[in-house]
Amino acid sequence: MHTLDFFQGEIEAIYGVEAPRVNDFLLDRARAEAFSGPARAPEALLVRESEDALELGLFLDDEVVAAARRTDPHDPRPLLTAPGALPHLACAAEGVSHFVYLATRAASGRSVSLLELEVQAEVDKFALLVLHLWRRGLRRLSPALRRALFERIRYRAHLGEDELERYRLANRIGGGYAHFLESSYVRDADAEGLLRELRASYRLGGHEKLGYLDARAAGRGGGN
Repeated sequence: MHTLDFFQGEIEAIYGVEAPRVNDFLLDRARAEAFSGPARAPEALLVRESEDALELGLFLDDEVVAAARRTDPHDPRPLLTAPGALPHLACAAEGVSHFVYLATRAASGRSVSLLELEVQAEVDKFALLVLHLWRRGLRRLSPALRRALFERIRYRAHLGEDELERYRLANRIGGGYAHFLESSYVRDADAEGLLRELRASYRLGGHEKLGYLDARAAGRGGGN
């Protein structure tokens, strides 16, 4: 599962964190449904808590897994952002982000809200894929990537009102923050500034993180 390993390695390198290997926690549909009931989305982080333990599993549906298996992130072509692959690989990136974020937060004894988890995944999928383009001399494609990730989206019909509102809010904050990163760092080829900003925001938590990202998304707050 080369691409999932690549995503995890990139997240850990960007943020200076380390988590268990995500591939060891992957669940197929049968095991995922035994864990938590019918799987209604192509990606789900499954969590079961007890007094002294936290059980995690990551479900990715067959199309997402197949896309990850047939894509080599080290191929010189920009395959991770090809139109046919992008939706599945963005989904895989979100799943890896969810897993790493919750695992590292739990290890440090920090709680995580569902909204915080979703917003961080929105940020991470943009960061992973824009850096992938950047390394291939295709930094100029950042606006097109951002639009594909945050504007050309559809929400699944099964979502309840609260879930739908959470996903819409995460998309708005994540997309706005991606635009901030693009205009402040990507456009000017400031890789060090981009990584410094990402690391600083990652270490925030709870309402502080959400407020910070939302302010950046809205064009408020300090400069770079």
